[in-house]
Amino acid sequence: YAAFRIAQTIKAHDPSIVTVLGGGYVNTELRELTEARVFDHFDHVTLDAGERPLLALLEHLAGRRSRSRLVRTYLRDADSGRVHYVNLAEPDLPFAEVGTPTWDGLPLDRYLSLLDMLNPMHRLWSDGRWNKLTVAHGCYWKKCSFCDVSLDYIARYDAATAETLVDRIEAIVAETGQTGFHFVDEAAPPKSLRALAAELRRRKLEISWWGNIRFEKTFSPALCQELADSGCIAISGGLEVASDRLLALMKKGVSVDQVARVTRGFSDAGILVHAYLMYGFPTQTVQDTVDALEYVRQLFAAGCIQSGFFHRFACTVHSPVGRDPAAYGVSLQPLPPVSFARNDVGFIDPTGVDHDALGVGLKKALYNFMHGIGLDEDVRRWFDMTVPKTRVSRQRIEKALNSPV
Repeated sequence: YAAFRIAQTIKAHDPSIVTVLGGGYVNTELRELTEARVFDHFDHVTLDAGERPLLALLEHLAGRRSRSRLVRTYLRDADSGRVHYVNLAEPDLPFAEVGTPTWDGLPLDRYLSLLDMLNPMHRLWSDGRWNKLTVAHGCYWKKCSFCDVSLDYIARYDAATAETLVDRIEAIVAETGQTGFHFVDEAAPPKSLRALAAELRRRKLEISWWGNIRFEKTFSPALCQELADSGCIAISGGLEVASDRLLALMKKGVSVDQVARVTRGFSDAGILVHAYLMYGFPTQTVQDTVDALEYVRQLFAAGCIQSGFFHRFACTVHSPVGRDPAAYGVSLQPLPPVSFARNDVGFIDPTGVDHDALGVGLKKALYNFMHGIGLDEDVRRWFDMTVPKTRVSRQRIEKALNSPV
């Protein structure tokens, strides 16, 4: 909405200024765009990685490329008023060649810092400013069944050398004067992070950084310490539904015990850990939900994680669940005709669980856990309805941490 209002203002000021819309919302929601009114505000809409479409568009605007040779671009035909999609097949720019982000000209000292919680890990997203950078394009795992693995931003994995990444870091520090970095990857590869840490230490470059990973066993205590020594202060990763059955159905590639050991390794190295959590996944029962919350309680109590957030599962048309719902025990609700946004799709789960009602208790519990409250209490207390007793032993995470791998 903000983008439309900005474009509206620009066009009112000078209709000849070319406006282009792209990015995450466009790449997931507007892949079947037919609504011509979008082009009252935007001259072009581009899909997926922006470098190649924008380079083609710049050549077109300079008269060196015809409209029929644009790349992944929607536009409105001047004669018919209908929306057309033009996509000349051209290779995307390698990640190593996309260049260094710039904030030149922006009033970096005037941006607001927002604080909604004192939890030190939870506040990183909004309290203070971080230079945004990616370690690699796409996801090296790209198997999770709830994720948009069929789309370019996940499916096309492409990395750069540690030397290139640190060159970018040095250029950004020189430009902004700020040494805090947030790596916004879907899941930063452990091999690349190890090489990055070594290169930062080799150049004696002191920065603070954090980012998103998968809680996989490659992150040994030794590697966690290497990352901490290079300036890593926090890590976020997906535990999703803390249930081995559902983690396997998700094709997450981790187990609850493994997550416990990996997160403890980060915490022991002085790195804060945030867990992405999920509820309402296909075939998830009330018992699954209670058991998952007990696992989460124990992870907080053991000092493995310091922060978390429960997200309600949403089925998207680009995910394995959306593309093959029968494999996950659900059926999709019919999609109405759309001309603008289409991504989330309703589904029918035969378990019939009221996940919205359970979500209230999950969020209440997590809010208290992040403040160190209720970590030794029965998790059933957080729900406003009768739920079954957890089947998880109260020593389950402790045993996982103490058992040999």
